[in-house]
Amino acid sequence: MPKILIADDNEEMLETLVRIFSLYEFKVDTALNGIEAIDMAKKVSPDIIILDGMMPEMDGFEACRILKKNEETKEIPVVFLTANFMELRDRIKGLELGADDYLLKPFNSKELVARIKSILKRTQLSKSLKEENQKLVQKNTMIEEELKKLLEKHKINDKKQITDPVTGLYTFEFFRKQAQNELERSRRFANDLSLVVIYFKNAKKMKEILGIQLFNYLIIKIANFILTKTRVIDLISFDEQKGFYMLLPQTDYDGAVQKVEKLIEMLMNNSHIDDEILKTLEFSKKKLSDISKLVFENGVAAFNKKQSFTIDDLFNAAENTIK
Repeated sequence: MPKILIADDNEEMLETLVRIFSLYEFKVDTALNGIEAIDMAKKVSPDIIILDGMMPEMDGFEACRILKKNEETKEIPVVFLTANFMELRDRIKGLELGADDYLLKPFNSKELVARIKSILKRTQLSKSLKEENQKLVQKNTMIEEELKKLLEKHKINDKKQITDPVTGLYTFEFFRKQAQNELERSRRFANDLSLVVIYFKNAKKMKEILGIQLFNYLIIKIANFILTKTRVIDLISFDEQKGFYMLLPQTDYDGAVQKVEKLIEMLMNNSHIDDEILKTLEFSKKKLSDISKLVFENGVAAFNKKQSFTIDDLFNAAENTIK
């Protein structure tokens, strides 16, 4: 039985919503303002939260901001349900604070419940995908051994410091440190080393179309796909501003170019959002077409054994050749 928390200062509306969701076999908890909503969310850990925008003591926007910053509640999807006279800027504000959807009063009860169930389904799929992603990373025994050595060397006990919470891949900071180590090793043994950047060109547009939760789902799907197409010794990172980075030991420039071109071709020819999820989105055909058109660019650089080559040179060379 899914658990839902509803916050609304209008007690008559609150009773109506309780009745509707109880009829559809939800376990319902309620709050009359933002402060109560935050306390109740921590207490009962609901699967989803519905907030009214305008409430006394603390409005829904401030409550959403606090919920999304708190470790206990930040993963709980939040939906705003407000009167249709709300200003557009207020609706946008809610989405910018991390809300997963924005619904208007008056509403059709069946449509309301269907939208809430769709969001719950997407949340569960995203959670399952993250778990699957973690398993993929953990299977990479060589990377795990490198990780243990580095943890011991730098006395880092929190794995969150080195892995991206969305993709499970290495953070850019950790990846850069590992790249420095690999560069020194390549210089010492005169081995090949290449760096690849895969830039998600229309990421901003996708984020606006899909929203934060579903966009993160898309990124995880792409990360999983890349993981399955790379070697054990390859290192992969995700940087929110620039995209995916791949460090390829024992790979020269031509080999890296060939690998990334093949990878991008596969990325662009694969659907990374399930049809089942697309059906839950109330988008026009044009928007659905935009979602299916992922655009990637890439940059490649290789370690130059004959020159004094720094880690900055390697990263700058790769980023400057993005096309």
